[in-house]
Amino acid sequence: MNLIMPSTVIKKGVCQLLALNKFSIQQWLKTFDSIIFDADGVLWHRDEVVPGAPETFNALRAMGKKVFICTNHSGSSCHGLCNKAQKMGFLINTNEIMSSGMALAKYLKDRKFKRKVFIVGEQGIADELKAVGIESLPFGEEPLLGSTLRDHLQLMKLDKDVGAVAVGVDSGFNMLKMSKACCYLSDHRVLFLATNRDRSFPVVPGRATPGAGVMVAAIQAATKRKPFTCGKPNGFICLHLIREGIIKPERTLMVGDTMYTDIQFGYNCGFQTLLVGTGVSSLEDVAKVQKSRQPNMYQQVPDLYVPKLADLLKFLPSRNG
Repeated sequence: MNLIMPSTVIKKGVCQLLALNKFSIQQWLKTFDSIIFDADGVLWHRDEVVPGAPETFNALRAMGKKVFICTNHSGSSCHGLCNKAQKMGFLINTNEIMSSGMALAKYLKDRKFKRKVFIVGEQGIADELKAVGIESLPFGEEPLLGSTLRDHLQLMKLDKDVGAVAVGVDSGFNMLKMSKACCYLSDHRVLFLATNRDRSFPVVPGRATPGAGVMVAAIQAATKRKPFTCGKPNGFICLHLIREGIIKPERTLMVGDTMYTDIQFGYNCGFQTLLVGTGVSSLEDVAKVQKSRQPNMYQQVPDLYVPKLADLLKFLPSRNG
């Protein structure tokens, strides 16, 4: 369910360095009323805050900008993410946070889904499903039944009331979980949902951990079924904000660190886009995409770039740092 916007918002794949001077910043600030921030790589790195990010975030809020956090992270609920953000110094409320787990739960609620969900993922998905009254199966490590995977599949019990398989990032992903998900998905009446398709997350330079996209791709390959992806870059994750008139796409800025999710998401929704260099994508990646001959790759090119969010702080009239 990607949003289709009028042709007037289509970008042309041109990225500019945001001029860091008072006049340019003040003129630019007049072009948007709402800001949607990605979390990891923009505001924090796992459990460490990006220096200057809370002060910049709060200063923009103090100016009267509507601020939201929109993350593909599904390991924690929106409530848990809000607690994390508040402890780091961000002035944010739970209803201003959107996660891919929340979007998945909302998708099922909108469909008036009444069955159970089998989760390949972590607690955040189960918490968001519970919040909308949808039951999920207990998840975690399953013991091997018998001595081989063949034995396990023959002895494994399936719940006949499962109507959907939800796949997100899963630190305990293994053949047993994947096999069970595939067994459920052999019934084409069972929905196949993905929180997101992020390929990896950097841990330290040169080292990364697999993202949800790895788990999703494995199950997709085995079942030959394509999932509905609830998180970025699908505009579904923030569709309620647009439908309810809380934000106007043409007056909204998306701030992200990953081109194929955050910037593509901004394009899909008709937002302005700002790439920061504190996460996954770099200016070199922008240059590669600009030279690409693949159709529609220009949609991943940000409108503007700054090395880090805090570069804006000293030019903000409501700076609080």
